Amino acid sequence: MNTRILKLVYILLITLIFNCKEENTTALIKYKYADQPETVTCNTEDDKLLKEALYSFENDIINTYDPQGKNKLRAYRAFVNNAIANRVTLESMVSSHTKTIFEALKTKKNLFDGTQLNYDNKLVNCLSTNIKDQSLKTTFNALVSTNSMSQQLFGPALRSNTSYTRDPYLQTFIALDYYYAKMNALDFSTLDVNANDQKQQSNNKIDFNKRPTIQPKQPVKVDDHAGHNH
Repeated sequence: MNTRILKLVYILLITLIFNCKEENTTALIKYKYADQPETVTCNTEDDKLLKEALYSFENDIINTYDPQGKNKLRAYRAFVNNAIANRVTLESMVSSHTKTIFEALKTKKNLFDGTQLNYDNKLVNCLSTNIKDQSLKTTFNALVSTNSMSQQLFGPALRSNTSYTRDPYLQTFIALDYYYAKMNALDFSTLDVNANDQKQQSNNKIDFNKRPTIQPKQPVKVDDHAGHNH
């Protein structure tokens, strides 16, 4: 009897410690994008974090793939194409804010399965259920139901569809599966995220739309006496 009680107490303590760690990690995040439009509604405890994760991801890809025009559609297209071809260089993209968000996401139980999402996770199910494009949703669900879902198999359907530009649920899925999940393979001890921050700040300071001022040419004075001998 005493042994059972001790085991129960031990399990409760472990659960309490894990929950406290998860709450503390999330509480440490400075929500830079709190004033931006809402994104997904899946879980009241996680929605705020998912919103921050999405906006930070978009900031990273825009500064990487279209730092001049700041065109989100162009940045998404470039990122998706490079992600499917496994050509995304996370080391030069991830900001310190994104890294903090990733650390918080890692505390979410069974969210990741290595360098991809756990497609059986309730959160992933919420995202897939709310995908607006029916063709993509059908493809996604078919792959998951046959236990064959992978970034490589879903990638071609994703690349041929641009609905992610107006679908926050699909955008959040892309951010989590093709960006944050890949960070599980990064060694952050060798990564200088501050350098990436400085690069992004420099991009934001430069006004790429400002045209250089062209000074009008000064008229050349002609010496009426030139060439004359007096």
